Parts: sequence; structure tokens; C-alpha cells
Amino acid sequence: MKRIFLIVALAFGMAIHSAQAQEKIRVGQGSISLQSGLMHIGKDRGLFAKYGLVTETIYIPGGSTNIQVLISGNLDLSQLSGAPGVAANLEGADIVYFAGLLDKLNYQLITRPEIKNVEQLKGKKFGVSRYGSSADFGMRAMLKRVGVDSVKDAMILQIGDEPARIAAIKSGNIDGTVANAPFGIEAERLKLNVIADSVKMDIPFFNTGLLGSRRSLDKQETKVMNFLRAYLEAIKILKTERDYSIKALAQFTRVQNLKAVQEGYDYFVRQLEPVPYPSVVAMQAVVDQIAESNPKAKNVDAKNYVSDRYLRRLEEEGFVKKIWGK
Repeated sequence: MKRIFLIVALAFGMAIHSAQAQEKIRVGQGSISLQSGLMHIGKDRGLFAKYGLVTETIYIPGGSTNIQVLISGNLDLSQLSGAPGVAANLEGADIVYFAGLLDKLNYQLITRPEIKNVEQLKGKKFGVSRYGSSADFGMRAMLKRVGVDSVKDAMILQIGDEPARIAAIKSGNIDGTVANAPFGIEAERLKLNVIADSVKMDIPFFNTGLLGSRRSLDKQETKVMNFLRAYLEAIKILKTERDYSIKALAQFTRVQNLKAVQEGYDYFVRQLEPVPYPSVVAMQAVVDQIAESNPKAKNVDAKNYVSDRYLRRLEEEGFVKKIWGK
């Protein structure tokens, strides 16, 4: 009887210790996308718990709003494109991106059925989430590439997240928007047109990455490192377990069209590196675009806005080699 009591007491003590060892980490996300699904995979497979973390994922539409919450201290980290962080830094924030999932603009330009080519885009109304968001910068960059001045030749309106913008097209309130690529199968289902693809345009852009305030990252370095360990394991699962990942991403995004999720998965997984170092070139593209309308961005070196120190440490300590077995 004493032996049984001792075993139960030890188990109870270990459970208490385990619960106490779990640290909470709050991570903001600006959109419901396949890239954001890595957090879902990490949770579903118990990877964050494995490294002593309890994650709270908070969806905050629009990059600029997300950044405000991050700066206030109500988020530990966030996953956003480069534009909101750059804009915040130009106003005195100290945001740094420590991982980069996509370094090309990853949007497709979607329009009403009546608009069939880029020649018909002038004088039209387009929707973005918020001014200064990645959708806003993506829209302006794509319009520029096809010869449409986003100030003189088009009207850009703040509508909301991607589902809200698609609904606005369907209702006739706007003529077009940008959607996370690939959107071909979904556009076909909705009887909309995809008339431009930023990937084919090969536009450098810091599309999606992990970021935080430099001060907060320094203070919570152990927690950040454990988060990245779980995150890199989630990337490995995404790249090596196709069937599971597609089901997990479909559940996360709530997209019922499985073919659309498969299309998106195959597109995303080809671009995602096992160790997603943040690209200085991609970030500089964001800075240069902002400089066109904001003099504060002129002569800014994008190196100041990215850091590879955390991922480099994980490689140097052999963590990446360990999880990939090579």
C-alpha cells in the first residue's frame, strides 16, 4: 500500500512540476492562411508542449493593428509580412524579423467576371485589408507591374480580411482584390477571374515571417528558442507528411474544397525552406517600396530589420541536423 501511495505521489509531483514548467507564449497572426497553419500543426502534434510552451494564437486582422498589439506587450511574437514591421520601425518601434517563410510576393489579383485582362483595370476599385498591410502593398506592387498607377488610375479601399474582400467583389462593391496564392481552384468555384500572379512576376517581397520587439526577444531568449525548435519541427512535418498536413491545413483554414488545399500545399511547400532564414533582399524590397511614399524610408538598410541569430544558433548546436537526421 505504501509503495502504491509513493508511486501516486511521485506521479502527482511530476505532473505539478510539468505544469509549472510550461510557459505561456502569445503569438499573433494577421491572416488565416496556409503559412499560419504551421502553428496549428505544432499544437496538434504537441510540439510546443514538448519544449515547455503553452501557445495562445490570437488572430488580429490587418498587419498594422497586429503590430500595435505586439508593441503594447500583449503579444510575445507575431507572424506577419514585412511591411507592417517596417512601417512601425519608421515611427520609432524596434521590430525585428527572425524568420522568413516566403521571400516573394505571394498574391494573385482577383476580379469580377466582367474584367478579363489587365487592360481593363484602370479606373477600377480594389479592396485591401488595411492601408499599410501586406495586402495593400501587394496590390500596389502588382498594379504597378501591369502599368496601373495605384494613386491616379485606381481607387483602393479598406475592406477587411480576404473572405470579406471576396464577398465585396461578389456583391459588386469592389472590382478586384488580392488573394493569397494559389487561388485558381477557389476563383473558378466562385466564378471570378485570376488575371495576374505575383509569383510569375517574380517580385521580391518579405511576404511572411516571425517577428517581435527586439527588447522582448532579448528578455525572453530561452522561450523564443524553444518556440523555434517546435516551429522547425512543424516545418519538417509539413514538408514530409503530405496527407496529414493537407488534412490539418484544411481543418485550420476551414476550407472544405480539399483540392484547393492540396493546390495551396503543393505551392507553399516548394517555397518553404527547412530553416527559414529572413531574407535581407526581400526586406529591402519592402523598404524601397515604402520609400516611394514615405521619405523616412529612404536610405534605410534592411539589415537593421532582420536577425538570423536564433536560427543560426539552432543550426550550430546541431538541432536541425538532429530533426532531419542528416
